[in-house]
Amino acid sequence: MIMYGKDGLSSAERELGASIVNRCVYCAAVHASRFIGITRRTDIIDTIFADERDATLPPRDQALFDFAAKLSTTPVEVGPDDARALTEVGLSELEQLDLVLSAALFGWANRLMHTLGEPRA
Repeated sequence: MIMYGKDGLSSAERELGASIVNRCVYCAAVHASRFIGITRRTDIIDTIFADERDATLPPRDQALFDFAAKLSTTPVEVGPDDARALTEVGLSELEQLDLVLSAALFGWANRLMHTLGEPRA
């Protein structure tokens, strides 16, 4: 269960990097809700929902968000500079690997959900 590992990113950081940027309404709502439940911080999610990819966040959150967004939308463009940006805000190699795995897994899951259509009330 990638979201509940004891090492690597915090649970909140996994939620932030998971699915908020992939335009899956259900997934974004679930991960945003879990992030808020863990951190009690609505400001981060409010900013992301209002400004999407242009969101301005605290440095570590920004680096996580930007990396996950780039990996989710343009994976072939991810490179050494992106890893360096994560290192510069204090992410260890294990945390970076955790971010890659969670963002990639949920990017795939979002693409699967998109083929199923929009959720119905």
